[in-house]
Amino acid sequence: MKMTAPLAVGVGSALGGLSRFCADTFLLSFAWANAYTSLFLINILGSFLIGFFLIRSQRMDAANAKVHGYFWGVGFCGGFTTFASFVFLLFEGLMNASALDAGLYATFSVLGGILALVTGLIVGQKLLAKS
Repeated sequence: MKMTAPLAVGVGSALGGLSRFCADTFLLSFAWANAYTSLFLINILGSFLIGFFLIRSQRMDAANAKVHGYFWGVGFCGGFTTFASFVFLLFEGLMNASALDAGLYATFSVLGGILALVTGLIVGQKLLAKS
């Protein structure tokens, strides 16, 4: 049975959401962690994975690369990371903390996500070169 794009996104998203729940629970078990650090680390990891999976799909034929992208990129990484929680915590930070703290959190999250994406692309490319 060939996986269709909607099925790939749905299954990938379900697995990504479950993985996010497990990662969040794990990270929050540490004394140093709070909702901000957990979300930041999860979103950075998700950004890395998007870059990594994008590179991995380049070795596939067009049809498989498309399903791979839907499953891993849109589905899994979309379910694993969350923009809604980022915006909510940013708003909460603006209301309960300082604008500077909220601004720094937003800046490091966005720039860290871009850096993690590029790192994922580089790591994926190097792994493909070895195989």
